[in-house]
Amino acid sequence: MIPEDQFDFLHAVWIRRSSYTYVFFALNILVFLLMALAGGSTNEHTLMAFGVKSNAEIAKGQWWRFVTPIFIHIGLLHLFFNSYALWIVGPQVEKLYGSGRFVILYVLTGVAGVYGSYAYHPDTISAGASGAIFGLFGVLLAFGIRYRNSIPPFFKRAVGTGVLPVIVINLIIGFTIPAIDNSAHIGGLLAGAALAAVIPFQKPGNETDGGFRSIQIALLALIAVSFYEVGAHYDGPRLSVRNLTRGLIQIGTTSSTEDFIEAINAAQKTFEDSTRDIETRRLTDLTSTRAEISKSIDRLRKVPSLAARSDELISDLLRIMQEQYDLIQDIQRSGVLTLAHAQRLKANIVKYEKMMDAFTQWVDSDGKKYGIQRYRRR
Repeated sequence: MIPEDQFDFLHAVWIRRSSYTYVFFALNILVFLLMALAGGSTNEHTLMAFGVKSNAEIAKGQWWRFVTPIFIHIGLLHLFFNSYALWIVGPQVEKLYGSGRFVILYVLTGVAGVYGSYAYHPDTISAGASGAIFGLFGVLLAFGIRYRNSIPPFFKRAVGTGVLPVIVINLIIGFTIPAIDNSAHIGGLLAGAALAAVIPFQKPGNETDGGFRSIQIALLALIAVSFYEVGAHYDGPRLSVRNLTRGLIQIGTTSSTEDFIEAINAAQKTFEDSTRDIETRRLTDLTSTRAEISKSIDRLRKVPSLAARSDELISDLLRIMQEQYDLIQDIQRSGVLTLAHAQRLKANIVKYEKMMDAFTQWVDSDGKKYGIQRYRRR
């Protein structure tokens, strides 16, 4: 015969739904997909535009950066590990405490994690659900201690001191890898333990207390308002389907901005080299020159979309590069450089210089927000 107090715990785990675990899980993925459309989540300018923790921006009044980082992940692996952890531990906590209290625990521990990073790593940006996930571990730790005399024996391995090895191992990993912000983990962990010490387990069949329900609604509204502020203040790369594949499989630290700059620089060099080869009548070298132009054209077609104006400039450059490719092809067919070829080359140079002037103007006016700047010689 199972004691009544133990039956309550088992009943909660068996029948209670974990809806908000999956809502937060889906929100993590949605934000990641939106960032992929903006060029990828390892692009610092995209991260800043989507609301990562940045002390400098918070000091300017962007308070929502204490909330939005909970749902932002830097790279596919970061998203995978945090989402997997949420998928495993989230339902346990939500079934024990009910959806209303789970929202309170998750969001407040997540904010505490962001604040830990804000206080102890003021010079770096950060994001991720790991503060909230450590918060859930803190909840299970405190829960197991608080209800140690009522928990079924086989259930103790998943709560209380049973979660200590998981917590300790992950903290050691955090201290070992410099890129991991353990201050966020510790902040979330302590907040979770403290909240579980005062927020009681919700027995099956009991309605969520009106006070908890009000706090739940307020916190959900806070998340909505925070992302509204992100949208209202958004000044990052343009969201484009063209960026999606690259943004999803982005591995390493190369950003969409870096890919954009490298593609432009390669096209510039290729056009100018090909112009020099034609003007100096180095016609025997045109086969390799044409191959380089073809590579540049392919690269420009795959370049990330940053803004509507940059897309227009890329289209202009593509047309010029294609005309240069066609010109070289005609020269090779004829075997000589004719007056007509020289006139076409001159027209291409004029178009190229006009386009580069427009590109320089765009860099000077808007490039900074995408991490692009022109280096001026002194």
